[in-house]
Amino acid sequence: MKHVFGINFSSLTQQAIVDLVTQDIPNGSGPRLVVTTNLDHVVNLTRRADYRAAYGSAWISTADGWPVYLYARLRGVKLPARVTGADLVQSLFGCWDPARHRVFMIGSNQEACERLTKRLTSQGFDPASVAWVVPPLGFEYDHTCSTNMAQQVAKHGTTHLLMGIGSPKSEVWVHQHRQILGGLYAFGLGAGLDFLAGTQRRAPPFMRRIGMEWFWRLAQEPRRLAPRYLLNSWRFLIAVAKDLQSPMPLSLEGSDRS
Repeated sequence: MKHVFGINFSSLTQQAIVDLVTQDIPNGSGPRLVVTTNLDHVVNLTRRADYRAAYGSAWISTADGWPVYLYARLRGVKLPARVTGADLVQSLFGCWDPARHRVFMIGSNQEACERLTKRLTSQGFDPASVAWVVPPLGFEYDHTCSTNMAQQVAKHGTTHLLMGIGSPKSEVWVHQHRQILGGLYAFGLGAGLDFLAGTQRRAPPFMRRIGMEWFWRLAQEPRRLAPRYLLNSWRFLIAVAKDLQSPMPLSLEGSDRS
């Protein structure tokens, strides 16, 4: 399997991934982390060892951002289509079995979590099988807070953990607390939960098709996202240059299930 940026991208379609992550996890397994790689992820992988460790433990990695997807295709990686976090979580919400699955959301705002909880209960989920928390700012640096939250996820009997608090903190947090979390599917979704709940507007379909979703998001949140899209785009090109020199520049060991 050909690696790009040291990542072993999955060749599975979105529906195939959904079918896979709705299966039961064997007892004794750790978290199965699903990452959806965009430009910002690639840049952070070159900067942070803890993020590289989290990515290296990922169970499935998909190409989310257009630059990542197009570059991977140019390097010969066989990808059927982009699989974005926002699209993946939307599919998941229609495929869970209320009798078997238990959902835990770690979100960025209360309104989104409440809306999504209401949606799941309307689909037949027992209210006790859906839980959520909005952690305080900087929780990832608070050992007690982070440990308590991980224990809360485990005590819930979670089968699917949805992280809507941004990257790299989502993936790093899951990796650092894998011993407590146990066997569950974990997803770093960024703004995917907010899009699904309707607390943020996602770019229109035509903008997504032509690779301009980033421009829409920049227009919505210029102060927060300008550094990511305007500065990190140059750093992404540096990562591309390094990747062209070495097939595995980041020394990751992703475990793609394609």
